[in-house]
Amino acid sequence: MDPRLLQVLVEKPEIVSEIPSWMLPEDTIKELREIEGLAMAEIAGRDSMAAILRALDLFDIEAILPTAVYTGTEFGSYTSLMETISSLRYRLKKKGVKMYDPVFLGSPSFWWILCGRFGTLLLKRFGFCSPCLGCHLYLHGIRIPLAKRINSKKIIAGEREFHNHKIKLNQTSIALDAYIELLKRFDLDLLLPLRYEASGNHITEIIGQPWAEGREQLCCVLSKNYRELDGTVIYDDKALKDFFEDFALKLAQEIIETHLQGQTPHYETIGIKIWEGMHY
Repeated sequence: MDPRLLQVLVEKPEIVSEIPSWMLPEDTIKELREIEGLAMAEIAGRDSMAAILRALDLFDIEAILPTAVYTGTEFGSYTSLMETISSLRYRLKKKGVKMYDPVFLGSPSFWWILCGRFGTLLLKRFGFCSPCLGCHLYLHGIRIPLAKRINSKKIIAGEREFHNHKIKLNQTSIALDAYIELLKRFDLDLLLPLRYEASGNHITEIIGQPWAEGREQLCCVLSKNYRELDGTVIYDDKALKDFFEDFALKLAQEIIETHLQGQTPHYETIGIKIWEGMHY
């Protein structure tokens, strides 16, 4: 792994609008802006890989810019991400689709304001304080400034509502609709080609190689935080909708707009303003 990338993954600096030139050279940005069939793509676990392969069959895509986002809560080896990228590069080349070198994005401050700062208040206001909803909103939202910069209208992600009858709070229909809505506010399309794919076995078939769910990918220290002891997930539809509509979407939108204006957001100030502006 490039020592410069290793340093980024260790230090987790703010990389949102300004991408290091060694990671994304200006000449490459100019080249990307000229590709009409360009799509950015999420690189995470097996679902993200399957989503890219499925998207090639559903949409007119000429080139892929792979992107990975760090949050500060992961643990494990990043080797799995690099292996996924290498495998995808080979597969896409056979399909005549160009795949660029990966871009790594991250903002601990953005994640903190969506998922950490208001935990106690979120519990009082909405009846839950799971960071997973804000986290996935962050994962999609942080890609928006780069998408606008390279003129990519599409972002591919591996989110899906159904997981062999297992509920994932951050991938409920309400959550997925919220992620789509955030990108729509910036005239971007969040492509979820696996949204209604329930079978893990079918995901493996799309990938074309053995890959058990949850294996060979980074893990999160907050995993299962919203599950009961027996593994069940209890949630209230209205509370989830209110969380996104009254707080998270407004907060993420203003932060992203600030980045697009070339400014550094004052995250806590924005968060408090949004919070105090909510109707009780």
